[in-house]
Amino acid sequence: MMEMVLMKTKTVSEELGVNPTTVQRWVRHFNIQCDKNEHGHYLFKQDDIDQLREIKAQLDNGLLMSDIQVQSMQSTEQSMELPTQFEDKFNRLNAAIEALEKKVEEKADGVVSYQMLQHATELEELIKKMENMEARLQDLEVALLKQDYPEERLYVKEKSKKNWFVSLFTL
Repeated sequence: MMEMVLMKTKTVSEELGVNPTTVQRWVRHFNIQCDKNEHGHYLFKQDDIDQLREIKAQLDNGLLMSDIQVQSMQSTEQSMELPTQFEDKFNRLNAAIEALEKKVEEKADGVVSYQMLQHATELEELIKKMENMEARLQDLEVALLKQDYPEERLYVKEKSKKNWFVSLFTL
């Protein structure tokens, strides 16, 4: 495993070519998470120095401190964790959506079944009404024929009142 080198503020300031108080100001302003020794002095790791170097480069390019964007190494480590957190959340949400879709589908099946039963009942009622109308029409035909030929005795063969719906299945 590689040994981590810690540098003091003065050494870092010399490496960057700035005043040590400037380095301290940048650490506070950009909230760089540096280690400190027992006296409260900053101890810089290579990642911290790289951040300070990036800050200096942006300032040298004319940006104001308020406009500088610094990506901390900690946020890089956190951003590596975020995709798995988002993936876990996505998977949980996806599972919840699938469960809801299944419930909706079951509910829809129940509604369709109920509607089919309702339609079957309505069809049976309509068939009964049609049979009734058929019988009444037959009676009217017989009555009309008797009116047209009152002197003669008519022998009209009446059809059997067989359920026509049932007759469809017994051909």
